[in-house]
Amino acid sequence: MNLMGKKMLWGGRFSSSPKEKLLKYNSGENAQLDSLLIPYDIQGSIAHVKMLQKQKILSASEAGAILSALKKVLQNYKEGKFTLNPSLEDVHMNVEAEVTRLTPHGKKMHTARSRNDQVILDTRLYMREEIIRIAELLLSLCKSLESLKQRSSPFPAYTHTRIAQPITLSYWSESFQQSFLRDFERLLSLYSRANINPLGACAVAGTGWSIDRAYTAKLLGFEGVQENAHDVSTSRGELEGEMLFVLAEIMIKLSRISEELIFLSQKGLVSLPDEYCTGSSIMPQKKNADFLEIMRARSSRLIGSLTAILSIQKGLISGYNSDSQETKPLLFSSIDIAKGSLEIMADALLSMETDKAAILKELENGYACATELADLLAKKGVPFRSAHEITGEIVKECIKKGIWLLKLDANAISKKAGVKLLQNELSSALSPDKTRETRFKTAPLALSQYEGKIREMKKKINLLWGV
Repeated sequence: MNLMGKKMLWGGRFSSSPKEKLLKYNSGENAQLDSLLIPYDIQGSIAHVKMLQKQKILSASEAGAILSALKKVLQNYKEGKFTLNPSLEDVHMNVEAEVTRLTPHGKKMHTARSRNDQVILDTRLYMREEIIRIAELLLSLCKSLESLKQRSSPFPAYTHTRIAQPITLSYWSESFQQSFLRDFERLLSLYSRANINPLGACAVAGTGWSIDRAYTAKLLGFEGVQENAHDVSTSRGELEGEMLFVLAEIMIKLSRISEELIFLSQKGLVSLPDEYCTGSSIMPQKKNADFLEIMRARSSRLIGSLTAILSIQKGLISGYNSDSQETKPLLFSSIDIAKGSLEIMADALLSMETDKAAILKELENGYACATELADLLAKKGVPFRSAHEITGEIVKECIKKGIWLLKLDANAISKKAGVKLLQNELSSALSPDKTRETRFKTAPLALSQYEGKIREMKKKINLLWGV
């Protein structure tokens, strides 16, 4: 790539072209990453040109020529005929250069805007669609968890990685369902803040041209306008950071599920089919759910990206700073990680199997129903603290004798506690199966209300793309 004698689109005040290695350093990953923004940059330019024509800043013939060129560039992009030239720095300069090659009126396209507000616009258009896609994947995962809720099976609950109490697979699934739905609501909230038009803010102080930012917002399906131009310029990275926070929350939950499945599968309580596992190059017996380990690690990467995106924003004076372009690779890669992780986890959970006999044995070996026994004694009139102590002594004796709580005799317990217990009520309290029947009721999740919210968000975007 030889830039000697090549004049940049902004090169009027320069007497020489920038060094090739300087442009390469400044652009970093921009040329590659900006390819994702090509359709959004063109869509933003189409809206901008239509607004300029409405305001009579461009004539009908000028606007028509530019719009025709923009649509041609978009078509070429879809057909793989338009790619970015790294020597032009970014997607904005590439699109403008190509439009200007197709029509001399392209030189007027950049009137009343800056790359500063352009890149924020492109990023928001991109984020809107990705927020919707991630919301859809979250609901897909919740549907997989809903499928698990239909299975009537005991399940262990742990505290401090030790057996705590019996629950059900349905109850376990519902707990993650509810936590992911909080992330869904976070995405909706983020969408409302991302769905505001920044275009027209220009570099940092707005423009003296008589533009109509509300009209541009309408064309692009935005709900409103970000009024203060200085705020627009300064805010790059803010929504990206918020997006990464939501994605980090999602990945942390996925990492927890991953760790739990690894933990439970080692105990033989759950298993995944062969198609979700790999083997060892030396140990023939191995069956490893590698994707769970990779998912744990990728959650750490995303947390690191969140930390980086927040750190990039600190210590900058207000207005635009090129530091903020380094948020782009963090945003794009984090979105890819989250989407891939949600998709594979949703599929894997549908295939997960549980071993009821092994789970019941795990619960019995961990004396998981001890709390139920203490509660039963308390209901019979024994002060709870005393019931707790009596039950602890009973567990200690069971451990010494190597017997399960379910084998206890009601008469012996009655004598020790000073209350009358019937064998059937004792057996009911000490049976994990009986406990789950009476205690852990879950309700079907009405996913349609969440799907309706996604449809509403997609409606305007589909109109924008003519779908």
